[in-house]
Amino acid sequence: MKKCLWVAALALSSSALAATPPEGVEFKPRRGFFTETDVGVFFTLGGENAYSNAQSYLQLGVGYDLTETLSLGVHFGLGSSAANCFAGYLPNTDVCALSDNFTVAFGDVTAAYNVRLADRLYLSPKVAAGYTRLDPAPVNTEGDPGRTIHAPNAGVGVGIEYATMMDHFSVGADFMARYVIGPNIPTFALFPRVKYTF
Repeated sequence: MKKCLWVAALALSSSALAATPPEGVEFKPRRGFFTETDVGVFFTLGGENAYSNAQSYLQLGVGYDLTETLSLGVHFGLGSSAANCFAGYLPNTDVCALSDNFTVAFGDVTAAYNVRLADRLYLSPKVAAGYTRLDPAPVNTEGDPGRTIHAPNAGVGVGIEYATMMDHFSVGADFMARYVIGPNIPTFALFPRVKYTF
């Protein structure tokens, strides 16, 4: 009799643990309209110096989760390329023909596909395309060499996102590679991300 009661107790306790999610409610990450703030590092590749010094990068974004897996957003990013000459050196010198330090501003539309790795953890491949402003011009342009350049950009990236125990907040990190078309400048940004979903 004792043996039967013991087996029954084990069976009931294991099924109860398996069927009851934490606090009685199954976890689902919040999806919908979101904003995000990102601060990280930025650099360029190519040019006479092969790569630029790493500089600070700021990105702000708004977007909407269309489904559990697909998100669309608009992001504004600001970084700079430091000590990398894209215009070539003046003859017989190591002086850049144009500025080897310039600001890079992005205004992009982005799309992300969230792949669930665990209950709160997602891998997010991304694509981006939009507008770039380079100031001052790092490559030859007609007219004033100090003027800005406006050019399109396209890029890809990958991120990781974790839905925290605070209901509206997710944190993560992204790596984005963008190519500025026209001046032909590859840019890279690596940044942690804080996302708030309304």
